[in-house]
Amino acid sequence: MANNSTASYVSWEEVVVSSDKGRREVQYYLKRSGGGRDLVVVGKEKSVRHMSYRYTITDNKFLLSILNRSPRLKLRSRREVIDWLNSILSGACQFLWGDLFLCET
Repeated sequence: MANNSTASYVSWEEVVVSSDKGRREVQYYLKRSGGGRDLVVVGKEKSVRHMSYRYTITDNKFLLSILNRSPRLKLRSRREVIDWLNSILSGACQFLWGDLFLCET
């Protein structure tokens, strides 16, 4: 994951992979404007119709700042993951100064 506190994201990507036990795992990446991508959410299949989602943001100051300054969403569905990714891309969270970001809620 990038350690760029002023990362500018232009799109997101969904990658479906199978685990060694045959269960699906879905990885969601934010794609940076300068190339590259950051893994931000992982979904794991719990049953045929149920996935659990978790954030994977650990060292990205920009994304950590967004999560710390806006209500932390509990991601319960693919739709909620996609809505959150789109809110990042829409500019709902904007760089202000240093490591400060303003997030509309």
